[in-house]
Amino acid sequence: MEEETVILGLDEAGRGPVLGPMVIALVKARESDLEEFNRWGIRDSKRLNKRKRNELYNLIVSRYEVKTIVLEAKDIDEMIKRSNLDNIEIGMFSKLINSVLREEYRIDEEGEISAHYNKRVKIYIDACCSNRRAFSNKIKSRLITYDNNIEIIAEHKADDKYKIVSAASIVAKVTRDRIIDHYKKIYGEIGSGYPSDRVTINYLRNYIKEHGELPEIARKCWKTSQNMLRSVLKNGEISKNESYIQKRLI
Repeated sequence: MEEETVILGLDEAGRGPVLGPMVIALVKARESDLEEFNRWGIRDSKRLNKRKRNELYNLIVSRYEVKTIVLEAKDIDEMIKRSNLDNIEIGMFSKLINSVLREEYRIDEEGEISAHYNKRVKIYIDACCSNRRAFSNKIKSRLITYDNNIEIIAEHKADDKYKIVSAASIVAKVTRDRIIDHYKKIYGEIGSGYPSDRVTINYLRNYIKEHGELPEIARKCWKTSQNMLRSVLKNGEISKNESYIQKRLI
């Protein structure tokens, strides 16, 4: 009897913020589980309020296998020196997928497959670029195994179309929100971390005025961070000299 198809959904949260991490999430289920996702009312995390997201997050993590990668601001700063954000995201998606393929196909360190190889895996990903074919090919090139039993469905806004990706978007969003809430206990009110958030921008400006440098939770490679440093320096709002500030610009 043929085994039921394994379904993977992947999405991220926190790609654009100037403060805080980016979280990449994977949810693993079976095709029959999608009916349960419909009953729960799973939708793209952006279409749910905080209470509903947390409620669904708790259901998902209690019933299904979930994997996440958290890239802190300092991690992104370091990785961006050698790559770009799209490739970083693709690399993290591939890492999560490979962890499941190792489990499903029982692939050892030498790449040998010990499980029977008629197992089907469908991978749904919210693509970070509009060129779906190029995105899918980059994912395929990074997988530890790939053949006709593995199918990749990568689409822009997949989190709004496929329930399994919606589930991953909820996991990623809630995980990031909880990290931001933890930051607020340490750093005070920092807002959402997005450049469009006035609370975030005010926090960033005031921190630089007081400390003469960017906070640890800021992505120092972001133009928002660099422009804020230059702006505060130009306006003479801190006592630190220019060479001190320039050392903190990437």
